[in-house]
Amino acid sequence: MRLAYKLSAMLMLFCLLYSVSAAQVEAPDIAVNPRSISEVAKSPIADIAKPELQRPSAWGEPTEVRIAIYLIDVDAVDSANQNFSASVYYEARWKIPTLQHQGPGPRIAPTTSVWTPRLTILNQQQIWDAFPSYVEIYPDGEVVYRQKSWGWFSQPFDLHDFPLDRQTLSIHIVAAGLLQTDVTMTPLIQSQGRDSGVHEKFSLPDFKVNSWNAESRAYFPFQSQAGTAGFILEVNLERLHGFYIWKLILPLCFIVAMSWVPRWIDPKEIGTNLGISTTSFLTLVAYLFASSVLLPRVAYFTRIDLFILLSTLMVFLGLVHTVVTTSMYGRNSVALATRINLWSRAIYPLALASILIISFLW
Repeated sequence: MRLAYKLSAMLMLFCLLYSVSAAQVEAPDIAVNPRSISEVAKSPIADIAKPELQRPSAWGEPTEVRIAIYLIDVDAVDSANQNFSASVYYEARWKIPTLQHQGPGPRIAPTTSVWTPRLTILNQQQIWDAFPSYVEIYPDGEVVYRQKSWGWFSQPFDLHDFPLDRQTLSIHIVAAGLLQTDVTMTPLIQSQGRDSGVHEKFSLPDFKVNSWNAESRAYFPFQSQAGTAGFILEVNLERLHGFYIWKLILPLCFIVAMSWVPRWIDPKEIGTNLGISTTSFLTLVAYLFASSVLLPRVAYFTRIDLFILLSTLMVFLGLVHTVVTTSMYGRNSVALATRINLWSRAIYPLALASILIISFLW
């Protein structure tokens, strides 16, 4: 039995050694040829340059990108938040000679497969694009990129003359990361003569378009450094102030005039005079709360802020006037109180007219 066990163990060991040696014979000897590893890992495709992804220009010359911007509509101008919402279409064209083909029509390719100037709207806050990120490649190698976007755009406003102010809205497109020495942006004028422009009428209820201008303009994040290539469309607007006249200025004039009523009432009517003056001042306080949402939240004084302040001061002086004349009546100075009221009947309207002139015409 022991001999049988020993023979079986030796047979199993012989089979194991045979299988290991057979596997070594069949496996390739990678260690003998270390160059095979580098040849497999290094692909010849990686050494081939892709000219369609390189900036197409002669040595030392910027690439010309022709661009046009069309402002389709402006939905709202938010003076308080210093921004506006608009719908804009822009088109850019440049040539890549290595992409010439037989045609006859254009080829469609994703923007990641060719060189692009990486166009972006500098003052965009939140926008939604209508077209996918593709370009059209024409037989002569001209690449065309089209995009329509809607969203909110930041715009600093100068509101010192509010609500008689004029503002400028801008759409500034830049080539992200490309300096003026790399890319030059020029106006795009198509065969039909169409170029940048604005729609003849916007959805704005309180502005009208006076003029517009489109030109190449670089963006300078730091004045001492080279600028980023860019193209800008500026639209000059004029605020229609009718809304503010009827909703803010005229109601406040009525409140101020209401505070004059005690000047036509006998000073001995103490309760009536004090009641009207107090009611006028409380009405003014309610007006200030209601009108605050219509006014821009800026740190400096606008024209309408000056008008509201002077009108508030006038209503307060009317309340003080009523208290003084009532006190004079209690000290048996009825004649003097009556003369003061007679003079104030002319002075107060003149004062209000002066406030209007100083606030909106001066």
